[in-house]
Amino acid sequence: MKRLALILVLVLALGMLGTAFAEEQSTIDRILQQGYITVGCSLSGMPIGGYDEDGNPCGYDVDFATKLAECLGVELQIVDCNGDTRIPMLTSGQVDCFFANCTGNLTRAQTIDFSIPYLRCGVKMLTAADSPYHVIEDLNTPDAKVAVGRGTTNEQLVLTLAPEANITYADAFTEQQLLLEQGRVDAVFEDSTLVDYAAGNSDGRLVAQDKLYTSDPICIGARKGDLEWVRYLDMFVSWQISSGWQSETYYKWWGTEPSGMQYLW
Repeated sequence: MKRLALILVLVLALGMLGTAFAEEQSTIDRILQQGYITVGCSLSGMPIGGYDEDGNPCGYDVDFATKLAECLGVELQIVDCNGDTRIPMLTSGQVDCFFANCTGNLTRAQTIDFSIPYLRCGVKMLTAADSPYHVIEDLNTPDAKVAVGRGTTNEQLVLTLAPEANITYADAFTEQQLLLEQGRVDAVFEDSTLVDYAAGNSDGRLVAQDKLYTSDPICIGARKGDLEWVRYLDMFVSWQISSGWQSETYYKWWGTEPSGMQYLW
C-alpha cells in the first residue's frame, strides 16, 4: 500500500513538472489563446521606429511587429523600449518579443534568444549620384576627400583601406551629409540605415553605394529557452524575406533596396 501511495505521489509530481514545463514553453499558445501579442519596439528614431502625425507608432520595426500579429491572427500591443530597457522588459515578461534594432551577438545570447536576422546593417559609402567613386579603394588618392567622425569605425576603415584619402572630420552624420551635398567631400561612411535613408530621400542627388563593409545581424529578441517560439519567429522571418515582403517594406521606408540581403540567411 505504501509503495502504491509512493508511486501515485511520484506520478502526480512528474505530472506537475510536465505541466509547468509545458506552460513555460507555450508562449505561442498563450498568445493565441489570449488573442493579442505584446511587442517591444524602439520608437526613438525613424525610419526604424517613431510616430506618425496622429501619434501612432510607425516605421520598419513597427511594420514587422504588425505583420507578425497578422500572421498569428491576433491583436497587436506595442510597447516603446530602448537599448537599456528592451532586454529587461523581455526577461520580465512585459513583452512577448521585441523588434528594437537589436544586434544579435554572443554576449546578449547568454541572456535571451534571437531569431534569424530580419535586417542586416553595416557601414556603407554615400556619394553624389555622378561620383566616379564606387568602393572605398577608389578613394585611395590625395584627390579624394572623405568625411568621417574622429575615433570611429568609419575612420579606421578609411585609414586602413584608403590611407591616401584626404580626411575631413565631422562627428555628426548630418554635418557629413551637408559637406557631401555641398561638394566639399566626395564620400562619407556611416551605418547603412542612415546612408540608405539619406540616399532614398535625396531626390536622386545622393547614392548609397552597394558594398557593405561591416555586417551586423538585426534580430527579433525572445525569452531564453522558449525554443518553440523562437522556431516560429525564424519561420516568420524566413517567409517575409523569401516572399519579398521584407524588401518591399525596406524600400517603403528607405527608398532603396535593403543592404546585405545575401547575408540575411
